[in-house]
Amino acid sequence: MGRMDVATRHRPPPETLGHPVPVQQFVTRTDRAVVALRHVIAFREGCALVLHLAARRGSMEEREWKDLLARQVDGDPARTPDDGDLRFGVRFPDGTGATTAGTVPHGRGPAADRPEPPLLTETDATSSSSERLYEGERRLWLWPLPPPVPFEFVIDWRALGIDTATATVDGSAIRRAAEQAMPYWT
Repeated sequence: MGRMDVATRHRPPPETLGHPVPVQQFVTRTDRAVVALRHVIAFREGCALVLHLAARRGSMEEREWKDLLARQVDGDPARTPDDGDLRFGVRFPDGTGATTAGTVPHGRGPAADRPEPPLLTETDATSSSSERLYEGERRLWLWPLPPPVPFEFVIDWRALGIDTATATVDGSAIRRAAEQAMPYWT
């Protein structure tokens, strides 16, 4: 496998304009948290899932709220995940799937520890927060492209009372859009 192939397992390909697939659906919406799958950006190698997150403090104690916020913006791949952390996954009809929990970041760890396809990694995050509200956007990279059938996008965020929530995503729409991805230069 070439260097480019290894890199695209963990992030979108460079110098390529991916093609968007509108999704615009809530994965979960509770009185304390919202996770929405906004859209997917399809590439020939895989796809980026773009999520919007929001959380309200409500009656949560200040220390607990600050810990929750710190875990959302930490970004330290060496940090041991907590059972209450926000986790993402995909589940395909054939029983295969992938999760961001325990994913080895690109270039880290021995080759034997690097998972085989499918692979789901978090590639980018932005957020803002206050004493009462957290909002953010996450981008996940799914490699390779999903099968051309509906599949489940799965989250859990136990710190906010969400054990498991799912949204159905159209794998065939993603694959069709991937055919429209274009390199920057020819």
